[in-house]
Amino acid sequence: MTYVLTHHKCASAWLARYLGAYARMNGLALFATHLSAHLPEDAPEVRLLANASYPFLSGRIPGGLHIIRNPLDLVVSAYHSHRNTHPTEGWPQLAAQQALLRQVPVEEGLLLTIAFLERADFHPGSVGPLHALRHWDFDDARFETLRMEDVVQWPTQRLGARLKAPNPGHLLPPADQHSFAAVAGRPAGQVDAASHYRAGTAGQWRDELPAAAILYLRGHLAPLLRRFYPEVLDISP
Repeated sequence: MTYVLTHHKCASAWLARYLGAYARMNGLALFATHLSAHLPEDAPEVRLLANASYPFLSGRIPGGLHIIRNPLDLVVSAYHSHRNTHPTEGWPQLAAQQALLRQVPVEEGLLLTIAFLERADFHPGSVGPLHALRHWDFDDARFETLRMEDVVQWPTQRLGARLKAPNPGHLLPPADQHSFAAVAGRPAGQVDAASHYRAGTAGQWRDELPAAAILYLRGHLAPLLRRFYPEVLDISP
């Protein structure tokens, strides 16, 4: 079996789409959940945990592929999604957050988004993505961490190759069917504020995050940034 672990606004919808195609092509069962403390009772071959929590998983699964995103871009993406496009049905915390974000200027909204993403009660049954990233043990070799930015740009090389390694006969979804253009219907970099796939390019934080937010995220997520996104630490806020 294969575990793929990720977090809210770290390509979880894209991963569900790609892994769904992979499972269908190879006659496999796919399990996906947005709950942080839930595992399947049966034995599906592919398991996507879209709001993964290391403290819950560390003693319960043998390991897996862990997909993360630059936390600074994660905050920007979450702000626009939570304010403008994300459904709130069944998510009372987001309904309250969305109403709040629509009452304040962008800079304040981005700071409020950080606070929301750090909550342990971010969603019924799920921890927030910044909470999860701060509590993840990146030294645990059972979990191979991949950058979302690389996975979505080179899905065959970065994700598909790892899915196929223990199963050399498996087929992989064509990469061009899972590009940003194929999924969003427009080129990467062409922003659509009304779309779940808003921009498709990394580095949006440089133009949108206030200096205080950059300093806060650098300070509280420094080990993660040093290891996976060192370029973030070299740019003045």
